[in-house]
Amino acid sequence: MKANAPLTIRTVTTLDEFKGLAGDWEQLLRTVPGHSLFLTWEWLYYWSTHYLRDHRLRVLLAFDEHERLVGIAPFSLRIGRDLGLIPMRELRFLGSEAVCSAYLDIIAGERDKRAVCRSLYRYLFNDARNDWDILTLSAMPAESSTIDEWNELYDEAGKVGAVVGTSCCPVIRLPGDVDTYRTGLGRNKRYTVQRKTTCLQRAGRMEYARATSPAEVDAAFESLVALHQKRWSLHANGGVFADDRSRQFHREVVQVLSERGRVSLDLLKLDGRPIAAIYGFVYEGCYSFYLPGFDPLAMPKASPGLLLLYHRIEAAIREGMSTVDLLQGAQPYKLEWSTDRRRLVTVRYYNRHVRAAALKLCEGAKQAIKILVR
Repeated sequence: MKANAPLTIRTVTTLDEFKGLAGDWEQLLRTVPGHSLFLTWEWLYYWSTHYLRDHRLRVLLAFDEHERLVGIAPFSLRIGRDLGLIPMRELRFLGSEAVCSAYLDIIAGERDKRAVCRSLYRYLFNDARNDWDILTLSAMPAESSTIDEWNELYDEAGKVGAVVGTSCCPVIRLPGDVDTYRTGLGRNKRYTVQRKTTCLQRAGRMEYARATSPAEVDAAFESLVALHQKRWSLHANGGVFADDRSRQFHREVVQVLSERGRVSLDLLKLDGRPIAAIYGFVYEGCYSFYLPGFDPLAMPKASPGLLLLYHRIEAAIREGMSTVDLLQGAQPYKLEWSTDRRRLVTVRYYNRHVRAAALKLCEGAKQAIKILVR
């Protein structure tokens, strides 16, 4: 398809319509190299069923002249008030709240990306101009061509956009075999792992286990929840699973993704009792380390959470994975194990009308207040 070929934009506004997109969505996603699990239909559809609440579904579909689906902008329209005063209608990616999705993006093959972005831009600033105030593209890979295309369009029109957030995902580029990986760790890390393993083995029967099938994941997921909450229950936020909606979302998405072999729940047991767990995803040659849990009172000198992560990295190598992605957050233990980092960027664009200008002024005022009160 040529970059200037006409595209038709259609809007999906109901969950029933969204549910019917599963097959076409996956077919299009196969044309997008390097995409993450967080762009799959399963992740975003089930996120919508649990988190959309009073917000409005606005999935924009781009079709070429042959009625072929060539692009998807998975948006929702969030209705609220900035500073409790100014009504705000914010278009943002599905999955960009509450569940730490990463690598969100407009879905289109690279040969179609320019035409898709330009058609979406024309649609948003013409047909849908009166429907939104702010467009927030959250947690996008910094190398995404979407950012370049969108910035070029905004610069041409003299409109206003700004980077409002950045984060990083530490990653481990995996060698082809475990021996090479161990050698690359260096003597001190190898000694630390061996010392902690010996410490745990002396305390009892040490066992690694994995649940991947739907029949196994229920019990393993409950173990993960219990271990995660043991660690976080005394903290202010109470942990991921303190919220009923979060527990329900993850319980459902784990079951759905396990049916396709995309979930890995790994456990470290001592005398048959789980003392550490990791909830992760296996997708397109990458293992994504999503959420850990461990009992802070069970053999802390042996660091069972660290041992389980090390075991999972080696398992990923044996399974032929190319990368372990530790996902968002530059925690010291992630940086210690990583060999590279991927940057995420959140970019905000403003519509051309008075309310959007007022919202932009409010953003500036909030930044000024932060400077003054420090």
